[in-house]
Amino acid sequence: MVDTFSKAKFWKCALQVNPASYTSYRGNEQSLTEDEYNKKLLEVCLEEGIKVIGLADHGNVDSVDKIRETLTSQGIVVFPGFEIASSEKVHLVCLFDEQETVKNLEHFLYELNIDTSNGTLPSPHSADFILNKIREKGGFVYAAHCTDDNGVLNQKLNNIWKNELLVAAQIPTTVQSLKEQGDQANYQILTNKDLAYKRTFPMVLINAKDVEDPETLRKENASCLIKMTEPSFSAFCQAFQDPESRVRLNSDIREQYYSRLESVSFIGGYLDGVEINYSEHLNTIIGGRGTGKSTLIECIRYALNLTPIGKQAREQHNKIVKFNLGTGQIRLEIKSATKHGQCYQITRRYGQSPVVSDMSGEISSFTPNDSLPEVEIFGQNEIHEIANDPSEQLKVVDRFLNREQIEQSSGIADIEDKLVNTGKEITALKEQVSEFESEVKKLELLEEDAKRFKQLGIDEQLKALPVLATEKTLFSAVKTEVIEFSDSLTELAKELPSAESITDEVIADFPDKELFVELKKLVTNLSKDAETLLAQISNKFSTGNVDIVSLEKRLEASVQEHELAIEKEFKKINPVEGKSGKQIGQEYSQLVKDVAQLKPSRSKLSEAQEKLSKHEAERKKHLTSLSEKMSIRSSKFEKGVKKLNKKLNGNIRVNYTAEGNRKSLIDKIVAFKIPGVASGKLQWIQTAQHFSPMLLAEKILEGRDAIVGQNWGCTDSVADKLEKISNAQVMEIEEFIVDDLVNIELNISDNVTPVFKELDSLSTGQQCTALLHLLLLDNRDPLLLDQPEDNLDNAFIADRIVMQVRKAKLTRQFIFATHNANIPIFGDAEWIGVLEANADGASLPNSNQGSIDQKSIQSLAAKILEGGKDAFNRRKEKYGF
Repeated sequence: MVDTFSKAKFWKCALQVNPASYTSYRGNEQSLTEDEYNKKLLEVCLEEGIKVIGLADHGNVDSVDKIRETLTSQGIVVFPGFEIASSEKVHLVCLFDEQETVKNLEHFLYELNIDTSNGTLPSPHSADFILNKIREKGGFVYAAHCTDDNGVLNQKLNNIWKNELLVAAQIPTTVQSLKEQGDQANYQILTNKDLAYKRTFPMVLINAKDVEDPETLRKENASCLIKMTEPSFSAFCQAFQDPESRVRLNSDIREQYYSRLESVSFIGGYLDGVEINYSEHLNTIIGGRGTGKSTLIECIRYALNLTPIGKQAREQHNKIVKFNLGTGQIRLEIKSATKHGQCYQITRRYGQSPVVSDMSGEISSFTPNDSLPEVEIFGQNEIHEIANDPSEQLKVVDRFLNREQIEQSSGIADIEDKLVNTGKEITALKEQVSEFESEVKKLELLEEDAKRFKQLGIDEQLKALPVLATEKTLFSAVKTEVIEFSDSLTELAKELPSAESITDEVIADFPDKELFVELKKLVTNLSKDAETLLAQISNKFSTGNVDIVSLEKRLEASVQEHELAIEKEFKKINPVEGKSGKQIGQEYSQLVKDVAQLKPSRSKLSEAQEKLSKHEAERKKHLTSLSEKMSIRSSKFEKGVKKLNKKLNGNIRVNYTAEGNRKSLIDKIVAFKIPGVASGKLQWIQTAQHFSPMLLAEKILEGRDAIVGQNWGCTDSVADKLEKISNAQVMEIEEFIVDDLVNIELNISDNVTPVFKELDSLSTGQQCTALLHLLLLDNRDPLLLDQPEDNLDNAFIADRIVMQVRKAKLTRQFIFATHNANIPIFGDAEWIGVLEANADGASLPNSNQGSIDQKSIQSLAAKILEGGKDAFNRRKEKYGF
């Protein structure tokens, strides 16, 4: 694949490579011819991924052209140069532009009075003179093997070390290894802590082992890493103006596992033809108004199926996507950390769902959220919307607290389910108890009425009636039990285990598939046997039901016969108060039947009350467990907040209050639609002291006076209405979990002593700054922001946000649309894309993509980006324009 050089990345650079003849300086013979040596250099460079070499023969440039010709033909950039010794005998490597001629190099050596016939002899000129002369000639100088023989530190020449024209020094391995080896003196100097050697700008440290054998290039300390868009001497020199971002030792780079948007492309719509290959670090989209910066961000959001926060943001998002994507299509290529580095394509047209496929084109069942679960995208002013919504602030903080993991391990969800289930059981049982209590009350009245007949002696005359009524009631109850059991057999047959999931296809690759074959056979036989037995039992009960119906008919006939005989006895009853014996007998007969029918209610009431007591006791146990688990959960969150505040380095402070946002409880009660109880009349819940949903539920059950007596601020009228809500609603309040509350504070002080102010007392710009600090922290998925500077203070961007981005971009991808100079320039964006608008839409040619080490991008950035006089002066220092 041909590199289009559209983004800055680290290139491997070996900056002290010697020609074939160099080995003679060390008294050795070269076994390879010059051509063989050069070809071997090329071979090792290609195998090791070395893109740039610096030639550094001692005071000689005779081999430059042949090496350059061999390597540049395969895309390797060669910086010609030489190594020389100053009059102080300090070795310096001088490198020049890849186009520099040998003739000019020879002239430079002549001006430095170097004897090219014996290049190891020192120049009569001082190191300061050489540094000035090489800078004058457009070259670059670094101190060779600074801690070893002929090194500037080895010779304790602090005046040379402190010369700001000397920007880099070669060390043998790492600074830390020097410390571990006991070289404390050099460790202090290299870390810029020794006052005698202290520099305004710390020395840039590189690895550049003296290469006399091509195989030496394979060693880790033979090369270093320089970040450039397209490798060139100009970009190389600029990298040393921002070494913190652009210069690394090979040992500094460790694989980082995080997600990224690899590329985005458009077919049709306003951005038709736009293709971007993003950097895995900091990406910035710049351009004038109407060039499509917001459109690009919103279309990516649309492809990932993410919904903006807030009504206004959603409306703006829908409008932008509908108008600018239209019938076109957006395609993303992503790399997912959640899916262990797998890459996927996501395509979407307006009005359709996103389609996820693997890189071979096979459609995947994953959604964009499955691959990038924590990607964050915020449009213009969206961060400000978070600042006005405590629940959204909690979501931002939650990802640092491992909320999902803590919630899953807490067992709270399980307790909540149990509370819901017991609540339903209690509600049903209370209804049963109420029903049975009503029936028992009727029974008691009937039994009271029966005493009247007893006083008349009628119960003795008609003593067979209660027995007959009991016969019918008992027979009916037993018959019902049999029918219910018979029906349950049918349902049980449907629940028999099945081994249908064990198919030949599923177990084809199982190492123990024979065991699964046996298992399927065993389960199938068990189910068949059980099915046969159930069928036999069902048949028995079917036959039995027929027999029971037959018995029931016989019983009804017998009872009817007895009742007819008893009715004849009615005539023998003496009339009472104008009622005939027959009327009194019929009345008593109905009373006896009603008593017989209601009599089981007593035992049913007792049974229901016992069950209710057990469920209420169980519920109390669950509520106690919930309180304990909530306390444990809160403790874990508090510890997480402490860790988070340490990461925030005093820039902002997060305060956590467990179950502190009671608005959700107010919303819950409002949803009950209690007449005359709107949200405004429940605001006392927000500020009530010594308050919890459980305590509120307890006081509601105790009554109006108990609620008012808590001094929460609840009015008598509201308390009176709360007292009347249902038991089910009381339990919903009792088991309700109030949202946690986070309070974010920004340090507004520039001094050592912090001054924190709460979010709601800050300006819009300060609010957004505080939240942006949080958004920039740990996350394996990308962060996309559309012009965040619109609500940020310019000083905060330069002094705080940019510094945080520079650190965070090593372990997270950022994509910002911006018109502020600070983010792409001082953030050292690896990719800058300059969108342009034309009559047909927006365009982003390859020439408009790159980094700030390219003159075309420098020019466009200076022209388009906003910034004050100070920003432009700082740019000049950095870019030289």
